[in-house]
Amino acid sequence: MVDYDAAVAAVQDPNADPILLAKIAYENPEFGANVAVNPRCYPGLKRWIAEFGDERARETLAQYGFTAEAFGGPVQDQEAPGQAAQQAAEQQPADAYAAAQYAVAQQTAADQPAAEQYAAQQPAAQAAFEEPVATNPYGFTAEQALTTTDQMQIAQIAQYAPELRACIARNPNTYPALIEWLGQLGDPAINAALASRQ
Repeated sequence: MVDYDAAVAAVQDPNADPILLAKIAYENPEFGANVAVNPRCYPGLKRWIAEFGDERARETLAQYGFTAEAFGGPVQDQEAPGQAAQQAAEQQPADAYAAAQYAVAQQTAADQPAAEQYAAQQPAAQAAFEEPVATNPYGFTAEQALTTTDQMQIAQIAQYAPELRACIARNPNTYPALIEWLGQLGDPAINAALASRQ
């Protein structure tokens, strides 16, 4: 649990670490309202607080126009693969290139199990991106950024190794709030990586 004095200092710091703010909101819910108004509170954290925070935090966010409904309603469980495929079939892409890719993906889905599909797509997807050179002093590598499943490590790489953010954007294990934050940075390499996820 975050120390009370450290939490008080962090929520009042306009340059507070967003990861620390998330940890404070989770471990010290009484600080939810203070975290929500901190300028470093990212949209995904505001959504989480709007849905799971205490009453004071939800009221504070509502005053700023942030409610769980404003962010698309409560967080939903992911759909079963069959339902997702059925919905994807109902929503055909508009342009010819996307339609061709969709048809190839549908044929591949019919021919291969999911694990084989993922493995088959990885070399082609990774070949399209130039691997960044890790320059951070923390020892994070592009391989870690692309493959780690540890959510805390993903957050640390995003914070301490900005040169690896495009790799984090390509990692299928990156949590949605971080994906949303990465999309707001406006970095062309990150945007290309995010587009390759879809």
